[in-house]
Amino acid sequence: MSTAIIYGAIGIIALLSFFKLMHGGADENSFFVLLDRFTAGRILNWAIILGAVCFIVWRLYEAFTDPYHTGHHIKAILLRTGGAFSSGADAFIAISVLQALFNRHKAPVTGDPIQQRSFVNELFQSHWGHILVIIIGVIGLLTAAVLILYGLSARFMEKLRADDFSKGTKHVLRIIAYAGYLSRGVIVGIIGFFFIKAAIKDNSTYVVNTDKAFDFIGDHVGHLWFILISIGTICYGVYMFILALHYDVRSGKR
Repeated sequence: MSTAIIYGAIGIIALLSFFKLMHGGADENSFFVLLDRFTAGRILNWAIILGAVCFIVWRLYEAFTDPYHTGHHIKAILLRTGGAFSSGADAFIAISVLQALFNRHKAPVTGDPIQQRSFVNELFQSHWGHILVIIIGVIGLLTAAVLILYGLSARFMEKLRADDFSKGTKHVLRIIAYAGYLSRGVIVGIIGFFFIKAAIKDNSTYVVNTDKAFDFIGDHVGHLWFILISIGTICYGVYMFILALHYDVRSGKR
């Protein structure tokens, strides 16, 4: 549910920015800073932290205990490892919320990646800084690959209680999930690529966040793709919302 709130909102903000109804802000940190301005928003931020931590615990539980009895063959191990790996995105969410709540230098609501670039600059000052930034970028690319491959595999339907949906609704859900996982994978992949580029060029200004990844698509790929990826991000949020309501903890082989 936490993931649904975040990415549904980010996709909407991206579209509002495209149509000049907002000035940027389609980024996790900026969204949390915006919420932090209001009492209800602060409560929601803490709820999102709790949700992200719970999801991380569940992903790790899935990976190490194999509750669905997928087995110990190579494919099963890769699937479980990918699931655990994807919890890194939820850890990023929790850290982003904490930064929004407690960081003296809060992220601007316009979506500028000031915090990310400052963090990379600090890493560049250390002996292994450039390598660490490259590792972060590689993790981003691997996470993007996991998201895209998971979306293409259609295994996400196995997590839903099948009896809750009609045949037609299942087809709609597949389209929503395909669009969501592919869009989220593209954004994460762009972020990872530019972390690597920043390390190679020794220049933190190459670092982008979610908001600037959207801008890159609009400026260098095309406005149509910007709109499609924004809608896909909303779809990711919608699918996560449906998953939260219809998750089948008994799914998989027994």
